Amino acid sequence: MKTRKRVIGKQFGPEPHQFDPYDAMTNKEFEAEVIAALDAAKQRQKAISIKLPEALLERTREEAKRRGVPYQTLIKVLLERSLDRLGAA
Repeated sequence: MKTRKRVIGKQFGPEPHQFDPYDAMTNKEFEAEVIAALDAAKQRQKAISIKLPEALLERTREEAKRRGVPYQTLIKVLLERSLDRLGAA
């Protein structure tokens, strides 16, 4: 009989293995995370223009709406995470 790992936390995304990373944080940890995010947002940003297939843009907008974030913010987060993974490989 296979035993299943018990995972504590709320499901975050559509996949069963995605959980809300903030669920297990204390208030102090959450505040530190928010402060770090605000500091990162203050970094100098540059406007760019990028051509995307309409279907990809629509998928991105739908996912951003589902998560309750602006679609451009979602694109930045996904791009940064992808680059971090490439750098770690």
